[in-house]
Amino acid sequence: MSTQLTGPEDLTAKARIRAAAFALVAERGVHATTVRAIAQRAGVSPALVIHHFGSKQGVIDAISTWIVEYLHRNTREPDRGGDPAQALQRRLVRFERMVAEVPLLGAYVRRMLLDGQPDGLDWFRRAVDLSAEELAHRERMGKARPSTDLRAEAAMLLILGFAPVLLGPLLEHALGVDFDDERSWTRWRDAESELLTSALYPGAAAPDTL
Repeated sequence: MSTQLTGPEDLTAKARIRAAAFALVAERGVHATTVRAIAQRAGVSPALVIHHFGSKQGVIDAISTWIVEYLHRNTREPDRGGDPAQALQRRLVRFERMVAEVPLLGAYVRRMLLDGQPDGLDWFRRAVDLSAEELAHRERMGKARPSTDLRAEAAMLLILGFAPVLLGPLLEHALGVDFDDERSWTRWRDAESELLTSALYPGAAAPDTL
């Protein structure tokens, strides 16, 4: 399990349990992840897993909150000036770097969103909630045009951003790219940025490649 989502000092039993569960969900999905498997991966007893999280569902819920907040915290744009199209580019680049630095992150998102489990449905709803809040904030700051359907547009932004993770093989086949190559991410980012710049930020300068 990659520990890059946690700091080097975050080595408590609870943190190890959470990290182990994250890895198992990414590898096997929620349904196939058991308390016993989590405990074995974390090097603790099943009783300790229950002590910290109450149940398997408690662990799954904790991870869901952890990851959606991690994604939001690391892709939101600080309140600062500058061209909104450039701010979009920065957000896209940060997401790409997260996926590259934490390989299991992409696998976790795929499992949560494509397995069709209730936990994944709830995870995406929470992600849309945060995306809608961020989009509304950008509108208030004058960094995006007013939306006629804020939540639907927030969901679309998430789906576009997640597309290489969720639909990688389809896009690779259709576009002749390989998302293990950073240039393929750059191609997708530039196309996404061009599309959203004209839709969300009319009149904004064309984004430069970062």
